[in-house]
Amino acid sequence: MNRWIELETQHGSGAYGNWPFALTRGEGVYVWDSAGNKYLDFATGIGVAVLGHAHPVLTQAITDQTGTLITCHSGYFANDVRARFLAKLTGITPSDLDRVFLCNSGTEAVETALKLARAHTGRPGIVTMMRSFHGRTMGSLSATWKKPFRAPFEPLVPGFTHIPFGDTEALEKAVTEETAAVLLEPIQGEAGVYPASEEYLREARRICDANGALLIFDEVQTGIGRTGKWFACEHAGVAPDILCLAKALGGGIPIGATVSRSGIAFEKGQHGNTFGGNPLSCRAGLTIIEYIEEHDLLTNITRVGAYFMTGLEQLAQQKPSAIRDIRGKGLMIAIQLRGKVGPTLVKLRDAGILALAAGRMNLRFLPPYIVTEKEIDQVLNVLEEVLP
Repeated sequence: MNRWIELETQHGSGAYGNWPFALTRGEGVYVWDSAGNKYLDFATGIGVAVLGHAHPVLTQAITDQTGTLITCHSGYFANDVRARFLAKLTGITPSDLDRVFLCNSGTEAVETALKLARAHTGRPGIVTMMRSFHGRTMGSLSATWKKPFRAPFEPLVPGFTHIPFGDTEALEKAVTEETAAVLLEPIQGEAGVYPASEEYLREARRICDANGALLIFDEVQTGIGRTGKWFACEHAGVAPDILCLAKALGGGIPIGATVSRSGIAFEKGQHGNTFGGNPLSCRAGLTIIEYIEEHDLLTNITRVGAYFMTGLEQLAQQKPSAIRDIRGKGLMIAIQLRGKVGPTLVKLRDAGILALAAGRMNLRFLPPYIVTEKEIDQVLNVLEEVLP
């Protein structure tokens, strides 16, 4: 057994499966394992490494910051890097979303949103969706739908109601005077990349407004450009009251953010986070947003994403016995297979392509934003070979 796999197997928590190989290096859109094998990375740490690996601009920024100041707690001091990052982030968020709580991950961002919604409205109820995934800590897990994730830890936090995703009538019935917020993903990622219709998002906004409830969009996976706009909700022209972000925001450095509109904020002492808003993570977040802006990566995401979708749709026509559906937006794309996804993932890996599962039958691609048509063609050619 590989030494690194052996050590992780020996000392790991048991929360993850067996490691098939150890990745030890990355550069651009590629990674290498400990045996020197090269892989095209269309998984990117579950949508995290949006500038690829070891990007010189991000590397220089975080190197500079480690030699300047790493920690500076928001509860005691302001900080120049954090202040610049907050201004930059709120400069791209929709509508009047201009209050930010910084944390370290997506599940923390959702936890923050849930607490904020209950504190602001004084109501207990949270309406969320079937097939949803919002994280694994107790509040966000209570909002998550999948039974195997939930069952070992019940009883969970009370007050959560799950309804069918995209069903306006069910949403009308579920939202009452006891509802603090409706929480949903504009595109359900872990479920298999299921986009909500623009009309459904607009109806969700209307229903929340009519009942005095807040609308929370979990854009942990879709946010910061993944779909070709800064935020997936912008495709529908709908702004939430609270927006949850993580993954792409740090380009690989852990960071999460909960952004709320003016008038929705914590009172002093209601919430806190030791590492949230540290200058190192904020420098990474600032660098990611600036790089996307300066190099017009949203245009690249839209163009290359459309190229990828077209190629996959042509492949689906060629292989109807293997492919049931193609779904996605920008560089967040899934192939729904007619069989289990595991064997296809292994075949792709053996051919030098890293991808992700999303459920039992969905093959998910979250490539870096710097990907080109050349790498897309490589993936399409391999898929043509490995799919029956």
